[in-house]
Amino acid sequence: MDTPRNPFDAFGIGLVDDGTTLGQQLSDKVADHRGLIELSALAVLFDTIGGRPFYELDTSAASLQARVIMSALHRPTVTDRVICTGQVRMHDDGYGTSTTDITTTGGTLVTTGLTRNVRVGRAAKTRDEIGGLPAPTPTGPLPTTDPHLPGHKIIEAIAHGDHPLGPIADLVNGSVAIHDGATRFTAITATWMANMMGTMHGGMIGTIGALACSFGAQAHTQPETDYQILDFDIGFYRSPAVDGTPVHVDVTPIKVGRRIGSFEASMRTEDRTLLARATADVRFLPR
Repeated sequence: MDTPRNPFDAFGIGLVDDGTTLGQQLSDKVADHRGLIELSALAVLFDTIGGRPFYELDTSAASLQARVIMSALHRPTVTDRVICTGQVRMHDDGYGTSTTDITTTGGTLVTTGLTRNVRVGRAAKTRDEIGGLPAPTPTGPLPTTDPHLPGHKIIEAIAHGDHPLGPIADLVNGSVAIHDGATRFTAITATWMANMMGTMHGGMIGTIGALACSFGAQAHTQPETDYQILDFDIGFYRSPAVDGTPVHVDVTPIKVGRRIGSFEASMRTEDRTLLARATADVRFLPR
């Protein structure tokens, strides 16, 4: 896979025909280990539009998201085109709250939620130029999981290299392990993951956190059962450097039932500095 220039290139994000609305061309490149689109594939688009309306109120000062809350509705397919809209709901000079919707070009609402925005004093680099929305690409073979296996066996197979990690996890140089009873997802940072401050884009933090929660949920599925992340809430505390060092996300269950499971995740550096903390609510459904 060629190295992307930035998170927008990596996730197929660009301007739609009107030149102002941001969209995303989904593809097999952002599918997970089951060949499906989860919230992790939409986090960069969501975070970007969640912050843009607040930033544009005063472009002389940089702004970041302190928290992103995403709720999944209809699951998009790997060939869908989606567009994203955001609106500031309240703000003062230093803080704001925005709502965000992602819909398919056919008008189906797939994700909704909100972001908490905050102005920061850090100097910003020039923002990346965003090109047009990429053209659709042919969908290649997609990974699948064995419906007869319990989830912990699937995670063990992924950890041992006996099952594909999935294209989106490969994109972030990921790996999966069981660590002290938790499901651990590790991503290796890269310069293309940067935001305009030169640290990791908030959408990339969201992508890695949501990916980790997905693997954590998979570890607790029963045979003949699939899952979908319904709600994902992540608070950003520190933005990691994008210098090739790893970030680790440990996911533990809060409560797992037959139909719904809740998980919490902590993202840390190698020296255990806390970067972000997330919760995810997952629904389990028959295959």
